[in-house]
Amino acid sequence: MGKIASRKVVIDNIEFDSLTEAEFYMYLKNRNDVEAIYLQPQFTLLEPFEISCGRCYMGKVKSPKTGKMIKCKTCGGTGVRTRQAWTYKADFEVWYKDGEIAVIDVKGFANERFPLVRKMFENKFKHELLVVKKTKTGWKYV
Repeated sequence: MGKIASRKVVIDNIEFDSLTEAEFYMYLKNRNDVEAIYLQPQFTLLEPFEISCGRCYMGKVKSPKTGKMIKCKTCGGTGVRTRQAWTYKADFEVWYKDGEIAVIDVKGFANERFPLVRKMFENKFKHELLVVKKTKTGWKYV
């Protein structure tokens, strides 16, 4: 899966990942009903967790040279491996004056991983992850 080729853009001394993101920021900034705009909010979709090491037995493996049991290099001899947390960084978190909060991602087009990220976000936070796209007539939520 390749990286999307977009140029960084600076507006109000803030560097945006794309021109579309910067334009949406300006759109939000000019709305009267927006109280605050937070950029690149990070959310933990899956907490860190441990699994048993599948390459050893209770932290020990048989040495290919001597045939004796030695400490497993994969898990450090613990028999347990740690998986990192899975995080997601949205483009915007917008707080409206009426108390509503929206988490928004600006997309030119969605990559193959995004539907899974969106579903994980919505499952954990019980709140819709809004995706906005620029059209000829303005901004459209998809």
